Amino acid sequence: MCSEFFMAKILIVDDELSIRKALALSLSGDGHSVIEADSKNLALEKLREQSIDLVITDLFIPTDADGLEILQTCKERQPAAMIMMITAHGSIERAVEAVKAGADDFLAKGFSMEELKHRLEKLLEQKRLRAENRRLSEDYQRLRREIEGRYRFEKIIGNSKTIRELLELLARVVDNRDTTVLLQGESGTGKELVARAIHYNGPRQDQPFVVVNCATLPEHLLESELFGYEKGAFTGALRDKPGKFEIAEGGTIFLDEVSEMSPKVQVELLRFTQDHTFERVGGNQPITVNIRLLAATNKRLDEEVAQGRFRADLFYRLNVIPIFIPPLRERQGDLPLLVNHFLEKFRREKNREIRFAPETLARLEKHHWPGNVRELENLIERLIVTAPQATILPSDLPPEIFGQAEKEAFDLALSQHSLQEACEEFEKLFLLRHLEKHHWNITEVARVMGERRDTLSRKIKRYGIKNGLLE
Repeated sequence: MCSEFFMAKILIVDDELSIRKALALSLSGDGHSVIEADSKNLALEKLREQSIDLVITDLFIPTDADGLEILQTCKERQPAAMIMMITAHGSIERAVEAVKAGADDFLAKGFSMEELKHRLEKLLEQKRLRAENRRLSEDYQRLRREIEGRYRFEKIIGNSKTIRELLELLARVVDNRDTTVLLQGESGTGKELVARAIHYNGPRQDQPFVVVNCATLPEHLLESELFGYEKGAFTGALRDKPGKFEIAEGGTIFLDEVSEMSPKVQVELLRFTQDHTFERVGGNQPITVNIRLLAATNKRLDEEVAQGRFRADLFYRLNVIPIFIPPLRERQGDLPLLVNHFLEKFRREKNREIRFAPETLARLEKHHWPGNVRELENLIERLIVTAPQATILPSDLPPEIFGQAEKEAFDLALSQHSLQEACEEFEKLFLLRHLEKHHWNITEVARVMGERRDTLSRKIKRYGIKNGLLE
């Protein structure tokens, strides 16, 4: 019966015509592609010309070769091919020698066709598994290279003083394989990116990196997620299940939003931080793991301790090396670098070229960025998909960044037919921005703009600017 996995290309090498033809007829009848050779030279020619999946060769070919020569040549030229040696009853020792030299199997003459096919099926399955393992290994290595490239420290984009200080601290922290690190920063600042950089640039990089978001699971589920559970620990616990701490063995566990842990789970985590030992839910057998603990929160844990919402003793256990990730608004000069980084990223992904007009980039630099780098990344992805033209204008920005009144004034200015009309619309926008910036103190705005106060008042009245809006 033909291999259920694939049709194989099989080379049969034997000087006896009757044996070759019998094997060829039976195997080709099963759907395999069969090539015959009656000598070493012809066999080597076929190995040079074609890709072979499996070779069946006599151990002894009286005309011009020892089967071991064919075996050795095949291993050199087509190492992925499987090799079946056929031997006479009196040469079992030579067959064993052939297996040691690299043959995958051997059969003594007198075998049945059914036995041969069964053995060939096993060899083809081995070939398939080897190819699959080779592919998985190549995929794994490629993924490793991608991950290591993605989380190099150079991928933490920025040249501001705060980012340079962060990178200097990370360079000192990364080589320590055991010390606990507490990452604190607002949502969207890149705490997980930093955690992954610590792991993938450190001595545990070849071991697991396991992430647990403590804010997404209720107390009972978080406890069993972290520590695992024993069969029968609760309704539905039909088997033993290892927790994330066990899965992370040898590597790193990253507890995101650790401030959201309930008091009960905080107690369990405190016990774990003492000696990296814990018990599964419903179990009484201590389990010790060798992992590095990284934790993160978007809150100030010292303030949470002061408010009684987080255990002080656990805080001190986690706060061995505190790292603060700065918000985007405090990273002076980094925004253009980040914009270029995300533009390049989404240009490749979306296959579209866009750029920001200088006044648009200036408007982005004035934004407060409550969502930090994540907000900026999401904005650029949105614009590269939805912007009507290749140059992003301020009016293309959403209202939370480019105020609604400003957006309407900008759109109106662009719709004017004459330069004078457009200049008047831009002057309205210019006045509005300065009035908002100086909290509607007309005297201060007049001073900054170098205008007389009464002149400014007349322009405000003429343009219908009132209470922060354009009438």
